Amino acid sequence: MNKTTSSKLSKQLTKYSALTAAIVGVADASGQSIIYSDIPDYTGGVGDTFLIDLNNDGTDDFQIRHNGGSSYSANLYLDPLTASNEALGSGGATYAYPFNLASGAAISNAASGSWFNNGFSGGFQSLNYGSCSFGNWCSVTDGFLGLRFNIAGSIHYGWAQLDVDANGNVWTVKGFAYHDTPGVGLNAGQETLSLENTIFEDIKIVTLGKSIGLYNINEATSYRLINMTGKEVLNGTASGNDYVIEANTLANGIYIIELEDANTKAVLRKKLIL
Repeated sequence: MNKTTSSKLSKQLTKYSALTAAIVGVADASGQSIIYSDIPDYTGGVGDTFLIDLNNDGTDDFQIRHNGGSSYSANLYLDPLTASNEALGSGGATYAYPFNLASGAAISNAASGSWFNNGFSGGFQSLNYGSCSFGNWCSVTDGFLGLRFNIAGSIHYGWAQLDVDANGNVWTVKGFAYHDTPGVGLNAGQETLSLENTIFEDIKIVTLGKSIGLYNINEATSYRLINMTGKEVLNGTASGNDYVIEANTLANGIYIIELEDANTKAVLRKKLIL
C-alpha cells in the first residue's frame, strides 16, 4: 500500500493540502510529554462561542463565549464544561477573572492565584466585562489562560493562547496544550519538554483524498495511523525524502498520524482528514 511519491502526485499534494490542525507531542526520556494543538486561528466576535477540547477526546472541556451584548452589557466569558475543570485567576464564588498569563508563567497547583469553575457551578468567569470595564483580557496579544481539567478521574494542567481587542468584542484563539502526566504542571506557551521542535520542523504532511504525502523525511521514520477511537489502522516505515502513504482501504474520517524519530524517539502527531 505504500509507494514513493510520483512527481505528479507531489505537485497535487502541495497544491491541495488538506490539513486542518496539528497535534504535536514530544516525549522526554521518561515518556512524559506536552500535547500541543496548533489549530487554525479562530476569530470570534459578538455572540460567538468557541469550544476547547484540550486532549482531543471528543469531549469539550471549556468554552469561550461572547454574550452578544453591546456597550456596557458586552461580556466575554470562559466557561468550564464540567465540575472538575477550572481556570487560574482571581475573584470569588460569583465573579472570577481568569488571569492573562505571560509566556513562561507557571501553571500548576502551586501557581499564584486561585482555581475557579465559575460558569459551571453558577456565577460568571469573565475574561472581560462591560466592554472591558473589568477583567484582564482587553488589548491582549498572545496572552495565555491557565487551565486544569479532568481525564479519567485525574487532573491535568494546560493552557490556551488568545488575542483580544481593546473593546473585548473581537477575540482569536490560536492554540492550546496540556501535560499528559496527571498532576504535573507546565508553563504558559510551553509546547515540548526536553526535546526541541527542530527535530520535526522541516517535515511537511499533506493529504489529497486517501493519499498522505510526507515531505523532507531525511531518514527512515516509522509511522502509525490511528483513528479517533485510538485504534491503530495502518503502520509502516517511510524512507526517502518524499514518501506517500496510500490509505485507500480506510473509511473517510479524522485520523491521527504519528511519526517517530529513529534517533531520539521523539514523536510527532498530526490530525488529518481523509
